[in-house]
Amino acid sequence: MKKQTRRFAVTLGSLAMLTLTCLPVWAKPLIEISITTAKDVAEVANGARTVKRVPATTVQTGDIVTYTIAYSNKGDEAATEAVVDNPISTGMSYVDNSARGAGADITFSIDGGKTYKKPAFLTYEVRQPNGSVQKYTARPEEYTHIRWTIRKVPAGTGGTLGFSVKVK
Repeated sequence: MKKQTRRFAVTLGSLAMLTLTCLPVWAKPLIEISITTAKDVAEVANGARTVKRVPATTVQTGDIVTYTIAYSNKGDEAATEAVVDNPISTGMSYVDNSARGAGADITFSIDGGKTYKKPAFLTYEVRQPNGSVQKYTARPEEYTHIRWTIRKVPAGTGGTLGFSVKVK
């Protein structure tokens, strides 16, 4: 059986959108972000199994891809309520509890990025054949976007955000 390999290109514009809301209009924050992708690869050498992290330039069904988003404020004023929205690419599903970002409020969307909520509040309704409506909580593989809201990024500082997906 032939393994299916997918080319995996990362473009900053299609993966993350950065929105800054700064209280004073004269403040000059300048947030720069970069995104890297990696996957863990197992190797066996001299009978010992080791795992190393390598750039995710190609992926196969079942691979776990880890995204790391580095951000830094190159401006001369603090950025407040900085928002990073990241879509989950088609052909990928979010790995539960993998989103991370120190000091960031993390929320998710199941409607293409229109609304964001904490996982426990991501619900949808389905009309049953008998006419009743059943309410469901979304599963992680149904998430379409991730949002990090970073309360404050002082000038000259930064941090990292991240998450993992599984290739379908």
